Amino acid sequence: MTLVEKLRTERNAKTVAYTNFLSDYKNNNNKIFYGFVEGKDDPSYYRNLVNKELPNECNIILYPTGNKDTVKYTYDRFDWRSFDKKQIVFFMDRDLSEIIVDLNNVNSDNVYITDNYSIENNIACSDTLESVLRDLLGFASSKQCDIDCILELYETEKNHFINEMICVMANLIFWKRNKVDPANYNNIKINKFLLIENGIVQITMNEIELLKFIYAKSDIDLSHYNETIVKDIIQEIIVKNIQTKIIRGKYIGEFFIAFCNSIFKDYMNLSIKKTHNGRQLGSRDLMETIAPRCRITPSLKNFIDRTILSQ
Repeated sequence: MTLVEKLRTERNAKTVAYTNFLSDYKNNNNKIFYGFVEGKDDPSYYRNLVNKELPNECNIILYPTGNKDTVKYTYDRFDWRSFDKKQIVFFMDRDLSEIIVDLNNVNSDNVYITDNYSIENNIACSDTLESVLRDLLGFASSKQCDIDCILELYETEKNHFINEMICVMANLIFWKRNKVDPANYNNIKINKFLLIENGIVQITMNEIELLKFIYAKSDIDLSHYNETIVKDIIQEIIVKNIQTKIIRGKYIGEFFIAFCNSIFKDYMNLSIKKTHNGRQLGSRDLMETIAPRCRITPSLKNFIDRTILSQ
């Protein structure tokens, strides 16, 4: 029985990506590279950026593993005496490791960890917004001064949103540090308390309402809340100046879409002109349509230069 056949018989979801890799792997082909990512949507971000850096006829094959834990699990299965670390690379989200020890982080030359919480934080930047304004929202031939006004407004309101979200993230950090398991962590939908009109952020819940909301949606009894500890975490975030690094990418991505849709809808109130019809954006657009329009970050370019391109 071959190694691939043995792995398949294990019926272990964690081995799927590694098994598929072994089926594809060609160690004598220096034009094919291999990478492991977390989620099923991550390849639409990384493949486009990496392939733009590669020479003609070269390509990277990406394998979604499911989550960060499985990226590490996959990395640990390799006998690196038999594989080239410059041909096989891994991509991980930083998550909350700026403030909480993350045992799933891998410190290796062929492992890339995002600058901020996740790839959504990189996607939701001003450079990407300009492309989205021109390509999708109907401002293809608008004056640059109008585009610049929107970009300036975006940076201001993004900072406003991040500052408002620090209290939410402080509670999430509090839960993780104290082993409080949020049964429905993903049920916190920011559109339930975020309103953007004319590009301006409004939080529609007061502090107490927001606190009750995030605990209720996460199926955590409010009795777990400790005001003193949460306030200390907020202060820790501010002192370390990591506000932008620890905001969950899912929230930043939802904010980005909401801001874009506000500009699409309210542009006349902002005294800017559209030149094309454009369209509103949906949640799937972030990874399917917007991610391929991103520019590569300096850290990712440096990583590709040090690994794949240094062969």
